[in-house]
Amino acid sequence: MSPMNNSRLIEILRVFNKKEIRNLRKWIISPISNQREDVILLFECLLKDERYRENNSLSKTKIFHEVYSDLPYDDAKMRQLVFFAMKTLEEYIIYTELRKDEIKAKIALADFYRTRKLEKAYLKNYKQLLNIHELHPHRNTDYLRKEYLIQLENYEFWIKKSRTKKINLNILEVSKSLYHSFIADQLRQGCLMHAFRSLYETNYKIGLIDEIAAEIIRDPSLLEIPAISIYFYGYKTNLEKENPDHYKNLKKAIKQYENLFPTDEFGDIYHIAINHCIGQMNRGKDEFIREAFELFQKGFQKEIFLENNFVSPWTFHNVVVIGLKLKDFEVIKNFINDNQIYLEDKFRESFVNYSFALFYYEKGDFSKAMNYLLQYEHDEMVINVRAKIMLIKIYYQQDEINALESLLGSMRTYLSRKKVMGYHKDNFKNIIRLTKKLLKIKTYDKDQKLKLKALIEAANPLTTSDRNWLLAQLENI
Repeated sequence: MSPMNNSRLIEILRVFNKKEIRNLRKWIISPISNQREDVILLFECLLKDERYRENNSLSKTKIFHEVYSDLPYDDAKMRQLVFFAMKTLEEYIIYTELRKDEIKAKIALADFYRTRKLEKAYLKNYKQLLNIHELHPHRNTDYLRKEYLIQLENYEFWIKKSRTKKINLNILEVSKSLYHSFIADQLRQGCLMHAFRSLYETNYKIGLIDEIAAEIIRDPSLLEIPAISIYFYGYKTNLEKENPDHYKNLKKAIKQYENLFPTDEFGDIYHIAINHCIGQMNRGKDEFIREAFELFQKGFQKEIFLENNFVSPWTFHNVVVIGLKLKDFEVIKNFINDNQIYLEDKFRESFVNYSFALFYYEKGDFSKAMNYLLQYEHDEMVINVRAKIMLIKIYYQQDEINALESLLGSMRTYLSRKKVMGYHKDNFKNIIRLTKKLLKIKTYDKDQKLKLKALIEAANPLTTSDRNWLLAQLENI
């Protein structure tokens, strides 16, 4: 019998803060939201002394007997109880989430007044709705979507009136707001799909995206809408990577509109710019190293990379890697120490160890780098391989040939089995292939050296740092 710790009910309760738990208690005992006494008793059992947070097994049998003290354990009855508890919990979540968005709440209220033919109440509510929407600080895709819903709601109200008297309907406004919302949403989706396409080598088809881009070029007034401007230049930056104008326009739009987007969405927008910089760095354009690092610094200053008070381990890792390329050792050491608190517990130790391994490797202290690598342990595939690549370089530079050849062989086997690594997989294969060739080079054979140099320079994909390392080792032979 599986313990209750694994249930969705417990999983959800564990993400609630104290205020949400207090409000949940009030919700559960209200006869409007719940009329089952056993559901109240179940939540009392789980919430008492925060038992739902315990890592020990919450026995289904024990909880059952606390709720139904006079009954023998019945698994079907227990499942039914959890079902109704989940229903109550999810209704609470729906209620609280809708309450957070005043505009959605006002639209729902407008729909009620309209369908019940309460004209005065409708008009007063609609006026308030327009005012709240207009004063909202954001002008993102969500704003455009709500603009359409507001215009549509108004149309639904007045179309009924037009049957009895002549009224100027807002048909044009409905169409225009839908048009703008669709364009911005598709462009944003285009940016997201390009990111997945490069990571997972998947060729997504984005509906009408070429037609949308052509329409914006035909009608540049659309770029006056912040969400369309940001995502159009983001999309074009991804699509036409070698055209510098797109990235310049994206940076300009970011600076112009940064206060018009919510923090989490602007974090995504920063990542569009940063990923472009990283892609250019990987193509050997070193001028983008400083560019990416400055974007990361601005992002951390604005706290736009935090989600639920945590930062993605990949964002943390990228700051370390890029900062080390600039040899900003003191800055990066302070960054690791000061910002590791923003890593989730499950990532913190492994990513900090890997970051310090990188730090000491770049400083040339291979002994300390090895110590941190030995402490590193995580199931993140790309970072695992990167850690092994660092070991390959250390073994080579310390002339540990037996250990190096063994590791090269095991890495080749490992990579051949992994299906989803995108660009990284080919890059890693090239490092392994070219390192093996380095081992076979004869010091007196100049032709062999020239051929390998040409292979290293032509290898694609291969990061600049890996290419430079291979060329430096070849030069030393």
